[in-house]
Amino acid sequence: MSPLSGGVIGGATIVSSPALWLALVDRTLPLDVALTRYLVALVLCWAALSVVATWALPDPAAVKREPAQEATGEVPEVGDLEDV
Repeated sequence: MSPLSGGVIGGATIVSSPALWLALVDRTLPLDVALTRYLVALVLCWAALSVVATWALPDPAAVKREPAQEATGEVPEVGDLEDV
């Protein structure tokens, strides 16, 4: 997952929104502190979403199929499920 994808940027914005609000609207937090918190949230959201995407959405090439099913394209019947 790209660090500049929409999900990562949106997640970091939501996570750091209190700091951004205090810096941009209330003016009670220095802008450099709010931006630092945003960058930390960006890195953490990128790492978390990358791990979740790796676990939840595996690469289709990594999924192995049975050679017999691949060659014939047949779906096994109920009696053929001995390995389950």
